[in-house]
Amino acid sequence: MSKRAVTLVEISLALTILIIALIPLMRISSSDAVTVIETEKIQMAERILESIKTEVTAMPFKRFYERIDADGVAAEDVGPFVLSDGFYPIALSEVLEIQKAHKDFAVVGTWSFLLKDGKPDKTMVQADIVCSFSRAGAAPPVVRNKSFLIVKP
Repeated sequence: MSKRAVTLVEISLALTILIIALIPLMRISSSDAVTVIETEKIQMAERILESIKTEVTAMPFKRFYERIDADGVAAEDVGPFVLSDGFYPIALSEVLEIQKAHKDFAVVGTWSFLLKDGKPDKTMVQADIVCSFSRAGAAPPVVRNKSFLIVKP
């Protein structure tokens, strides 16, 4: 009867084959994790945009007038003006919480009065909000937009 032993070469060959088989599985797993994180960020961005829209449309229309008066804006100037975080304090707290976990998460916005027959119509406001965050690797950042119109009641 011959006794057969496992040699170091056979063990090395088996480990090499195992490692070569596991590399694609690990890549798939890591790309799935990146996709999950990006999907979560997209959902957060959409939720934040909708929250800001809800807050801005619910505030009294006179806040737009108060803001341009406080900034000393000329009567014929229609904007765009910065949609500062004072317009959306509740959503701002959500944004700050998200930025603790994802430092690349940013929200900016503008608002302006519309023109009607070439003249400022200060009964309608156009708001534009942009939420962006970076992607893994060298991919371009993800940008989500929301635009809406607010009409003076």
